[in-house]
Amino acid sequence: MLVAALLVATTNLGFWQLRRLDVRRDHNARVVARADEPVVALATAFGALTEGMSPEDLRHVRVTVSGMWDVASEVYLANRSRDGVPGVHVVTLLRIEGVRPSVGVAVDRGFVPRVHYLKGDRSAWAPAGGEVEVAGSLEVGRMGERGHGSEVDRIDLEALSDRWGISLAPMWIRAAADGSASWPASAPAEDLGDGPHLSYAVQWFVFTLIGLGGYPLVLYRLARRDPGVA
Repeated sequence: MLVAALLVATTNLGFWQLRRLDVRRDHNARVVARADEPVVALATAFGALTEGMSPEDLRHVRVTVSGMWDVASEVYLANRSRDGVPGVHVVTLLRIEGVRPSVGVAVDRGFVPRVHYLKGDRSAWAPAGGEVEVAGSLEVGRMGERGHGSEVDRIDLEALSDRWGISLAPMWIRAAADGSASWPASAPAEDLGDGPHLSYAVQWFVFTLIGLGGYPLVLYRLARRDPGVA
């Protein structure tokens, strides 16, 4: 019975990995489709939320928004890397002008190597002053921020709203490359590969086949050695 249960488990795990592969491929297809859609104003994109769409439905929609950077309101996503180099992502508040009460949007401006970040010279990645137009893609926040000081592990919009003392838009923006050679570098594009799911599925099915072929062989050898075993 134990062997049968293990065979059922490994088979189910194999099919579970195949289902996860399908989900990933569907997600990748949506990301690619979003890249071909026209860029819209942030207000236009958020207008869909009043029509019953959820923030998840708007992930990867490309938007533009005008505002002014508030460099005093900035956090750093820790434990990030780019091309094998450790660093942080700089997340800065963009205050949207002409809106009352004051509203802002959190923007992941990109990657700064940790060696530069530890120098503490924020002017090395300071954004342009005055009104700017930011282009990028929408992303959802994640609750449960953890970290120390200005270093955090995720973009938790509720926590950032409390930290910065301003109402934030219901999604954050991953800034697109602006052609600048200075830091921060644009955040790496999302990996659209299949991931490890297919190889994991193959491994689980191999375990199943080993069990199907190996267990009867063990019984056969035991039976030849001791006819009373069966």
